[in-house]
Amino acid sequence: MLKRYAPMLSETTWDAVFIGSGIGSLTAAAVLAREGWKVLVLEKHYEPGGFCHTFKRKDFEWDVGVHYVGGVQHPKQFERQAFDYISGRRLDWAPMGAPYDRAIIDGQTYDFVPGSQEQLKLWISYFPQEEQAIREYWKRVRECAKSSQLYFADRAVPQIISSLGGGLMRRPFLKYADRTTYDVLRELTDNEALITMLCTQCGDYGLPPNQASFAIHAMVVSHYRDGGSYPIGGAGRIHQSVMETIEDHDGCLAVRCGVQGLLMERGRAAGVVLEGGEEIRAGRVVSGMGVRNTLARLVPEDQRRKFGADEALKTVKASIAHLCLYVGVDVSDEELGFPRFNYWCYDPYAGDGTPGGRLPSAYISFPSAKDPSWAEAHPGKATVQMIGLGRMEDFAEWEGTRWKKRGPKYEALKAKFETAMLERLYTMYPKTRNRIGWAEVSTPLSTAHFSHYPSGEIYGLEHTPERFRQRWLRPRTPIKGLYLTGQDICTAGVAGAMFSGLLTSSVLLGKNMISVIHQRETAQAAVG
Repeated sequence: MLKRYAPMLSETTWDAVFIGSGIGSLTAAAVLAREGWKVLVLEKHYEPGGFCHTFKRKDFEWDVGVHYVGGVQHPKQFERQAFDYISGRRLDWAPMGAPYDRAIIDGQTYDFVPGSQEQLKLWISYFPQEEQAIREYWKRVRECAKSSQLYFADRAVPQIISSLGGGLMRRPFLKYADRTTYDVLRELTDNEALITMLCTQCGDYGLPPNQASFAIHAMVVSHYRDGGSYPIGGAGRIHQSVMETIEDHDGCLAVRCGVQGLLMERGRAAGVVLEGGEEIRAGRVVSGMGVRNTLARLVPEDQRRKFGADEALKTVKASIAHLCLYVGVDVSDEELGFPRFNYWCYDPYAGDGTPGGRLPSAYISFPSAKDPSWAEAHPGKATVQMIGLGRMEDFAEWEGTRWKKRGPKYEALKAKFETAMLERLYTMYPKTRNRIGWAEVSTPLSTAHFSHYPSGEIYGLEHTPERFRQRWLRPRTPIKGLYLTGQDICTAGVAGAMFSGLLTSSVLLGKNMISVIHQRETAQAAVG
């Protein structure tokens, strides 16, 4: 991997150049590299990986976006096969066990456990009078998640095929996607406590039930039907292992290489122009920097209208931003009793007349406890992440200021969040008091600075019903030579972004790489 720009990048003509090194870009680049393409991945940040990267302070290390991943518990699950393929089987996973999520709602505790039948039994034990509603809910979750396969396949087929048969491919999914989660659940039950419990994981897609499409809810719930897992060695192992695959097949990744714009020739994207003015030529350009950034920063104004996205982006807004407290504790996970599961904490009902509008007040994750390799590498240390909602507008007066140079008022606002979150931690785990070795708050401005999302959004475009009606959100763009990947093309999350990379590589290669990978990995497992 190159550390930064070098002349050899411009001296080479690449088959494909990727803008951004998130998991969508890395997945597509790894697949193409394994198929013999000469690929280059460019990252503006000094650390690759997008929301899969980690950062360190003193003796501590935290992930920034990978708190758990579903579908990787068993070698035959496709998510696991895909990760094995793009990582060269270098990526190992540690199951979080039961529970993997724990909700605390109005003082009541509800656990989320692996296995469909085990989970159903547990939910019914919490709400025995709602058994029929719970079983019908689970049926709809399965139906919606299954229908998503054809819906997203439509995004990979040529436009003429989509125009002729895409309606039939999309229809079963849109039957659910066109409705909010709350509308679907309210049709089954009027028990608000049950609805809130079933929507515990809404923070994984960043919208309350009365705004989120039931489709994203169903896909997230289905994704974790067999529980959650964490990468052994930390979240950074995801991008590190995929980068190794790219390099093994003569690909390249360069950091500190910001892209200024597209290199256009005769109306076609023929490469990119770096912020320093250097030109890099490529047969294909793939943007993994999000559709808003792509349109605003890369696509020439006279080409933008081809997308037909200007009006759409007025209705499909950026997803939520957040505040996060990164905590390092000078005591081991074992002594503290830190769990492998995540907490979803909800405040008591306020009686404010907004049923279905609840989001968690805090999400608490213990990355060091999830990683079985942590204790050996960091003896006597533990880490915590405590996440709450944060709005960019609350930090508007500091827009345009420099990181770590925003002044005492900004620091005071962060300190207020830190104090509140630490008090919550002390109450839950008293042994942490007076043993904090590091505490640091990130705000929406931090996200905007490092990830270059202008609103500090963490899930790309918000997952409303309107989002899933946007047919232009697909790998192939109206500009020849320019393609898209990343969480805006499929859905949020590590697996969603990875699937987008598989779709993009399928379009570029002209074959169904999801099917190819499944066949190759199944055959590989059969021979050991």
